[in-house]
Amino acid sequence: MINKNFILMAIAVFPVMLKAQSDYRIKGEVPTGHLASLAVMSYPPDDKGGEYRADTAAIRHGRFEFAGTIGRPQLAELNLINPNAEKKAIDADEPENSMKNVGLFYLDGDISVRFDESGKASYSGGGKEQQAWLDYEHMILSRQESQAEAGFEFMQQLITDFVKSHPDNYVSVDLMDIFTQSAIQPEIVVPMYQALSKRMQHAEKVKGWLPALEKAKIALSGSQRAPSFSLNDTDGHPISLESYRGKYVLVDFWASWCTPCREENPNLLAAYERYKGNNFDVLAVSLDTKKQLWLKAIQEDKLPWKQVCDFRASSSDVAQQYEISSIPANVLVDPQGFIVGKDLRGEALHKRLADLLGK
Repeated sequence: MINKNFILMAIAVFPVMLKAQSDYRIKGEVPTGHLASLAVMSYPPDDKGGEYRADTAAIRHGRFEFAGTIGRPQLAELNLINPNAEKKAIDADEPENSMKNVGLFYLDGDISVRFDESGKASYSGGGKEQQAWLDYEHMILSRQESQAEAGFEFMQQLITDFVKSHPDNYVSVDLMDIFTQSAIQPEIVVPMYQALSKRMQHAEKVKGWLPALEKAKIALSGSQRAPSFSLNDTDGHPISLESYRGKYVLVDFWASWCTPCREENPNLLAAYERYKGNNFDVLAVSLDTKKQLWLKAIQEDKLPWKQVCDFRASSSDVAQQYEISSIPANVLVDPQGFIVGKDLRGEALHKRLADLLGK
């Protein structure tokens, strides 16, 4: 069974291109006696990144149908619904049932969707994008069978290989959303971009994230100087970024209330312990507003490096200087005060430090 989590990781945002038109007709069939009376299909209607559209079709005599025209083929999710049921047919708490009564396919030509007695969907028909999507599902299934644990690195290699084998598919561009919708790591995204066909490189979605990719590349080039700042530490003493000149310093933006920040702290601690004796340090800039909560989180997470805060949250001058729109976020500054890394988390932080510090 294909794990829905792997598929949904790749559906985070699906804006679409409007220069072409794609017709679709979805014919569905459910087993006799199935309790669902409605089929609900959701998908992004355009390239503006807005709310998904939800179309509804009644299930009569075990059949339903959708038809329409869209800017270009894109992924849709279809759910079988029993409005009168107190509990949904799909039990999200059981991973093995996570794909029951759910269909995932590209709106691309004529497609038949058939649900079996267990609620699992199978597909036939469809055009180039739907066939590519089925290739992706098959690739996930085959690789999951040989790998006990699948995380970020699994998805990175999976999608890199898929893009290389499907360079002229919108599916490839859509899957790249995992790596282009937040902090872009050029070492991951650039090879994928270069593997795309010229047509896909000029797709509206790709043109939308190219400026962010260019900024990320500059952040690795060492040509951009880190903005200067000085904030008070936990004892009220001013700490300046310039005081770290002569060593690599990770300026880490976080807050006590930020769950992803707290979850990343053990990884940051591991990097600190490994490299602190090799010309490396951390300076944490908190976006907290309450000192007591800030100090409590520092103690709970056992963070040994200097902490500074002005208790102005996102209105902090430092946060604005560094264009921090969400946390966790960080900037790696070299001994001369130039930015050589940005938004490094997980294994990416260790890899960048190893490249720079040779350990």
